[in-house]
Amino acid sequence: MSILEKFYQRTKNIEVKIGIGLGDSKVHNIKLLKAALSTLEPKRNSFFFFGSKKSIDHIFDNKLFSNNKDVITLIESDDPTFEILNYLKTNQISSVVRGNLGSTKFLQGLHSILNIVVINRLALLETFTGYQFFFGPVGIDECIDFNSKILFVNKAINEIKALNLEPKVSILSGGRIGDMGRNPKVDSSIEEAQQVVDHFRANNSSLKIEHSEILIENAIAKKTNLIIAPDGITGNLIYRTLVHLGGGKAYGAIYMGIDRAIVDTSRVGDISEIRGALILARSLSTR
Repeated sequence: MSILEKFYQRTKNIEVKIGIGLGDSKVHNIKLLKAALSTLEPKRNSFFFFGSKKSIDHIFDNKLFSNNKDVITLIESDDPTFEILNYLKTNQISSVVRGNLGSTKFLQGLHSILNIVVINRLALLETFTGYQFFFGPVGIDECIDFNSKILFVNKAINEIKALNLEPKVSILSGGRIGDMGRNPKVDSSIEEAQQVVDHFRANNSSLKIEHSEILIENAIAKKTNLIIAPDGITGNLIYRTLVHLGGGKAYGAIYMGIDRAIVDTSRVGDISEIRGALILARSLSTR
């Protein structure tokens, strides 16, 4: 059973209200609508779309909306980011999929509206051969030092254990150990990766964790279910290369370590990513 299927199994026989953010692109907004209505047994779910008048009209004028008004609520707002997060804060919806809302303003809203100080997102990815694994960091400002990386890995391990999976962790660095001495930045990356591994081995001898160096392909070959990039910039590049150039897939990214169910998506992600994010959002609504 794949990781996404494990999330899906936890969504059966539950009813949730999922908030979805709209943006300026009609194409991407309709894609969100189609994904919502083709996933998750719509009669067991209510979908709340948040957007400006223009983006709300994209949905209102579509036949899919007129045929499914019983499960769709349209929330027009001059500030849809504030509106969707406020609905979540006041428990008017069960979970949020960022969808087409801008990431910078959304992150700012998490701080100001939900008082979330530390942002850590864990992506669920799939290789072109169909192997699924958790991956992070994917935010360019995440895992900027040793302590923040330790915090990130701890949160990710907890997410994996919640699925009744045994964490198998690979920590990546900027080179092979044999490359030490060639570049100070690479040296620092290798040293930090090893320090992370040593930290977790010292505190949890049963945890399967290793320093995979720069060899991400080896981490996949060993069936690792959690791969940690050297930093957020590298992670974002790996994500984009796999998903947009390498034939892989993404299924959304979980905001970890918070008591709210929030899932990120790329604003240019395909429909399979949105469907995956909706499954994650529905599953996380139950915890």
